[in-house]
Amino acid sequence: MMSESMAAYEWLVDKDPHNWSMVYFKDTVIYDMLCNNMCEAFSKAILQAHDKPVVTIRNYLMKRLVKKKIELEKWKNDIGPNVFRVFEKLKMKSSICHPEYNGNIKFQVRSLGDEQYVVNRDTKTCDCKRWQLIWIPSVHGISSHLSSNRDPMNYIDYMYKKESFIKAYALMIYGISGLRMWPKISDKTVQCPQFKKKKGMRKKSMNLQSNKVRVGGKKSL
Repeated sequence: MMSESMAAYEWLVDKDPHNWSMVYFKDTVIYDMLCNNMCEAFSKAILQAHDKPVVTIRNYLMKRLVKKKIELEKWKNDIGPNVFRVFEKLKMKSSICHPEYNGNIKFQVRSLGDEQYVVNRDTKTCDCKRWQLIWIPSVHGISSHLSSNRDPMNYIDYMYKKESFIKAYALMIYGISGLRMWPKISDKTVQCPQFKKKKGMRKKSMNLQSNKVRVGGKKSL
């Protein structure tokens, strides 16, 4: 790190390693990345639904469930295409590993340099910790399976399997009639809450088309 960027090294030294080093990641997280891309992807998906009524959100979910079911039918393997690509990359990297069987359930696996890790096939663990973090065999785990003529894909966790996804998207949202067909439950019609202007200074708003700033209802250059 020091040879790449001294500024980055000094920045990391001031931070608690529990927050950025994979060594301290919890096994229960099932996530091996430092960024929060998963949360960002979810936030992007619901961004347009923030100001939508529940009926619109319901229609979105109904279409998404159908879309996912169609995608499942196109799976060529027992695991999803994204997970399969990750697995294939790990499988290619495992070619540089040299596993040594201890005669029981463990392997001693050497890789580049002085790196050496212990793999336990029964507990599905590797000392490099990547197997525990993503529940997909690490390069060392894959190497140990291949050396004993076992298919490493069978050791990928059940949550990545097609059967698991089928259960997750088994829910079906049925269609409903339009608003005119809805039964009335009371004599009172629910109205939108009245909008009240807040007291204080009026905020500036940018008119993107004319590139002018609107201040207090008036345009100014």
